[in-house]
Amino acid sequence: MAILQYYAVLAMFAAALHESWRYRHLLWECGMVGQALYLEADAAGVLSTGIGCFFDDEMHTLLGIYNYSWQSPYHFTVGGAIDDARLSTLPPYEFQP
Repeated sequence: MAILQYYAVLAMFAAALHESWRYRHLLWECGMVGQALYLEADAAGVLSTGIGCFFDDEMHTLLGIYNYSWQSPYHFTVGGAIDDARLSTLPPYEFQP
């Protein structure tokens, strides 16, 4: 995917460390934001994907965040497809009936 835009959701995280329901609610909110971004990207005719928290440490370093007061729990990219010949499009488990 050729990335046109990259989004990082930042959240006040300190409160979520003390009450577990706040952490669950925070992740629920990230899902709602992600769903809205999926719908908007589809309406604009481009592809998109949510990334979860795979780049959170790099984002924190980039933003100068060195404690748990703010965290980046969700990332999202919007862009267009680039075909990759290394990927297979065969159905999974073709050997099974």
